[in-house]
Amino acid sequence: MSEKDLLLAHLGEAFDQRSWHGTNLLGSIRRINVEQASWRPSPARHNIWENIVHAAYWKYSVYRSLTGQSRGSFPLEGSNWFARPLGETDRELKADVLLLKEFHKQLMTTVGGFEVRRLDDKPLRSKFTFRDLILGVGAHDLYHAGQIQLLKRLQQTP
Repeated sequence: MSEKDLLLAHLGEAFDQRSWHGTNLLGSIRRINVEQASWRPSPARHNIWENIVHAAYWKYSVYRSLTGQSRGSFPLEGSNWFARPLGETDRELKADVLLLKEFHKQLMTTVGGFEVRRLDDKPLRSKFTFRDLILGVGAHDLYHAGQIQLLKRLQQTP
């Protein structure tokens, strides 16, 4: 397996491919409804829905670093964490899940076409290599998949 294939496999397993470690990010939000996605363990904590958009943003951020795009092209106003819900409809939640899927697809396509010789290079103003960013966004997906699984369990606790 080439290094690029390994990076793509890592991203896929962390997001939507079968893996040994258990639930990946997309699996953690499968069949989620608005009520579950909006629930907070306390007022100052993020909910599942905010984790979904946060993960989409960081996929976009790594995609942007790999392609050299400038900031400001994310479709939502702001960065990092986005308050959700704005409304409480399935359509809005589905739109944010679609945003996550679209940025994952763009990221996978970009990594697939990325020159392996550039993996040790660093984007402008970064301490991390392109390889670090690609591996990191996969780890980020798994981290938030775990958080989402925990939030779902907490909702079931009396």
